[in-house]
Amino acid sequence: MFIRMGYCCGRQHVYSPGVLLCYGKEQCSQILVNDNYYYYNNLEPSRLNLSNDQYRFCTQCFNSIESDAIFVGDDLTQTLVEIPKSLFLLSKNDLKEAEKMIDCIVCTRHWHQVCALHLDQIWSEGFICNTCHVTIRVLAASDKICNVKSQLKNYYPNQATDGYPYRTKAIFAFQKLEGVDVVFFGMYVQEYDEHCPAPNTRRVYISYFDTVHFFQLKIYRTDVYHEILIGYLDYVKQHGYMYAHMWACPASEDIDYIFYRHPCEQNILKLKCLQDWCKIMLDREQLQNDIKQDCLDSQIQRVIDIPYFDGDFWPIMIENNIEKLDQEDRGKQEAEDLDDPIESEHPTELSGKRKSVNTCEKKNLKKMTNQMLNCTDLLSVIFSTMEKYKETFFVIRLHDQTPSHPAVNDNKDLIECDLMETRTIFLRFFCDKNYEFSSLRRAKFSTMALLYELHASKTEKCIYSCNICRPQCEDFDLCEKCYNMELKHEHNMERLLS
Repeated sequence: MFIRMGYCCGRQHVYSPGVLLCYGKEQCSQILVNDNYYYYNNLEPSRLNLSNDQYRFCTQCFNSIESDAIFVGDDLTQTLVEIPKSLFLLSKNDLKEAEKMIDCIVCTRHWHQVCALHLDQIWSEGFICNTCHVTIRVLAASDKICNVKSQLKNYYPNQATDGYPYRTKAIFAFQKLEGVDVVFFGMYVQEYDEHCPAPNTRRVYISYFDTVHFFQLKIYRTDVYHEILIGYLDYVKQHGYMYAHMWACPASEDIDYIFYRHPCEQNILKLKCLQDWCKIMLDREQLQNDIKQDCLDSQIQRVIDIPYFDGDFWPIMIENNIEKLDQEDRGKQEAEDLDDPIESEHPTELSGKRKSVNTCEKKNLKKMTNQMLNCTDLLSVIFSTMEKYKETFFVIRLHDQTPSHPAVNDNKDLIECDLMETRTIFLRFFCDKNYEFSSLRRAKFSTMALLYELHASKTEKCIYSCNICRPQCEDFDLCEKCYNMELKHEHNMERLLS
């Protein structure tokens, strides 16, 4: 029962009493287990030649001293200290000392130091019990490009960049439950460093995060989820990123973001609850705005200056509104063309030519004016939409806008993993294999399968290629197993890693 509650063993462990040192005659020197003895508690260990906390005498040595006082000292060759025999107390060497207890620095549960296998000399930061110990791993990290969609590029010709380079990461958290690793949290992020063009410079976007409710203890789940997200925000802050963006969009019923098949009893937060959940987290540590307020603070004048993330809501919304405005503009233009009179093209009608030229100039001026108005209209439409959804999109300011801030420094190696490349690939693979998270039993198995796939993806696979056979056979290769068969290939083969 105690183990299920997160304690170590639920038993009382004590050390057996040992032989004690007797300060009497040199030939005595020890007090055996269960023997009686006299002891003096030294309340002034700073006294010369009397530095120990306790001085003990076996009954034989104590009774052999006929005087009312005993001369005691650490070094018998130096001046000894006289202590009255009346200050010595009688005791028995049967004291069983309890094992030392230590507290988890997270949940404050008591653990035996021996059960915890903890030494402060090794882990000076303190002890974290198995229940509270969470392993967080970056399972994939790759560089990608967020391509700007066609409508926006056409709307701002020669102004919109082709794309925004970023690094995507898959970050997952594991806890050991009943001796088995279980994944309970996953998120995908996009990191746009200082080399990325504006407006995405030094911004991160938490595109998806998902949980399954197996973390123990239950009362700490929300705190742990918050700490993982806040820890990531602190990490990117230390690496010089200026802003972080989050979209609080709960999954619809029967729709999975990352983990395939959540437990039926797991409560899926509704939109308002998820918004409040994010606000509580961000209010603890961060300075956060809604997306519209952030655009106003940044004095956004063009839609092209709104941060643009891969798979986000706003690129799609911008494309749809540009297309809608273009359709309205084409409709107006067609109506105006029908109303315009047909101009004479006869070479002798100079006045008609001048009129035609003036008409063309007016049309061009009107077209330019319409484009400017459309730009303003588009920004107004987007701002109006932002006002409607401002509670759903969070912008977290990680640094104040100061001239000097740390450069983004994330030179860690990329982690190539096809399975973790996107949350869609990950989810589809688990769906195809029936790797569910609908129960703890299945979550254990699915996590084991995940860890195997991660390990297998990093294992070097080799083949053996025969260059002599290549003229007759374009690609003569053998796998490791076939190459090591008793019947060898007639030529020497080259070992290749794939």
